[in-house]
Amino acid sequence: MRTFLFLGIILLCFGCQNQSATNSQEEKPISKLDSLSKEKVKIEILQLSPEAIKSLENFHDFQNVKSIVKTMHNANPFYINKYADSVDLLIGTFKETLPQELRKNTIKSRLSVLSTETNILKELGKRENPDPKKIMDANIRLIKAYNSLVIQLNELSLAIPENIEKELLRESKEDTGKLSKSL
Repeated sequence: MRTFLFLGIILLCFGCQNQSATNSQEEKPISKLDSLSKEKVKIEILQLSPEAIKSLENFHDFQNVKSIVKTMHNANPFYINKYADSVDLLIGTFKETLPQELRKNTIKSRLSVLSTETNILKELGKRENPDPKKIMDANIRLIKAYNSLVIQLNELSLAIPENIEKELLRESKEDTGKLSKSL
């Protein structure tokens, strides 16, 4: 009889511990996406060089991507989540209608990264309870990918001849070597 009583007390104790562990998991606060949130991205969007602006002024798909990225830059997590599908659609259209002079491996790779970041953003937004912090982080990565594309477009529009570029890289390495020796 004592053994049954002892086993009953032990089972009761383990049952209480399992229930308290379950309750602590359920009490996890769920943060909602707030449309009135003041949170937004703190990094800046890079601007195109005048040469790049001239070469892309008739390319409306890039202008659309540029305007939606500016919208995403100023948006809070609620609107970032809301516009994620639009960004994906515009970047997909941009990739498909890319002019021949922009069909370089460097531009294609930047567009692939940009497309990947939009897909991550879309997936985060599809979750049952999207985390605003994760959405903001994904939006920052999206803007960084866009900035990388802008840098590449600026570089492409300048069309630096290879010998000049090699000379600039050599000088940069020499300067870096001198700087590291002085430290």
